[in-house]
Amino acid sequence: MSDKEEQKVKTPYPFFIHDQYVKDISFENPNYLVKYSETDKQSQVSVNVETNVIKLNDDNYEVTMSVSAKSTLEETSIFVLELVYACVISIARDIEHDILEQILLVHCPFLMFPFAREAVASITRYGGYPPLVIEPIDFSLLYIEKKKALVTGGEEGASN
Repeated sequence: MSDKEEQKVKTPYPFFIHDQYVKDISFENPNYLVKYSETDKQSQVSVNVETNVIKLNDDNYEVTMSVSAKSTLEETSIFVLELVYACVISIARDIEHDILEQILLVHCPFLMFPFAREAVASITRYGGYPPLVIEPIDFSLLYIEKKKALVTGGEEGASN
């Protein structure tokens, strides 16, 4: 097989992830010593995960996963973690729009999540706390809910 013939051979998958990387990270630990105070109260931890897509050119996209976690004890901030984990992905040009959306908003975040999750666990551990292990996320369910919200929002906007 010649070089040109090899280049024409399609991969079995319509996308390829080139790179995964930490795009931005912040960890603030302003009240670490509160854990040594005499209190029986447990701190509360809230976690938020969002995804975003930027088209770089005809074939390439950057998918980002923003993870924010905040621990508070009553009204005192214990730690704040913000992580933007990203990947660069190439997608075949002949992909239908619905499939493209699913690759970018479901499959890619699903593949990125274990790495972002490990980063969050390591950062909180290095901050002096037990590792914060984020529960698995059903990105397909989030995608479906987002699509329904857009349809419902569009219908409400049309009826006003």
